[in-house]
Amino acid sequence: MRAILAAALLLPSLASAQTVTMANISGTITLGGTAQTLAAANPTRRGCVIQNLSSGDLWINDMGGTAAATQPSIWLPAGSLWTCGPGVAPGSAMAIFGATTGQAFSAREW
Repeated sequence: MRAILAAALLLPSLASAQTVTMANISGTITLGGTAQTLAAANPTRRGCVIQNLSSGDLWINDMGGTAAATQPSIWLPAGSLWTCGPGVAPGSAMAIFGATTGQAFSAREW
């Protein structure tokens, strides 16, 4: 057993870091109660992260449709974080909805 473990520790690592260029897609709700574009369609999108910085709920539609405070939009409660990653990052446009003008969010895509 020790020989197997020792041999495993000597194997070269196949993991390697990837360099990505992140785009800042942060902003605020420009008109409360109206959906707005969060990010344009991007078929090469590999990941994203969105954090709700406001005290009210936000809703994200990552399926190319209009965001609304109902399904199929994703509920993003105050202070929460939503991520998409390899294999599940949407290539379609993403929309965001908030009830109040000025609700802030911090977001990146890569």
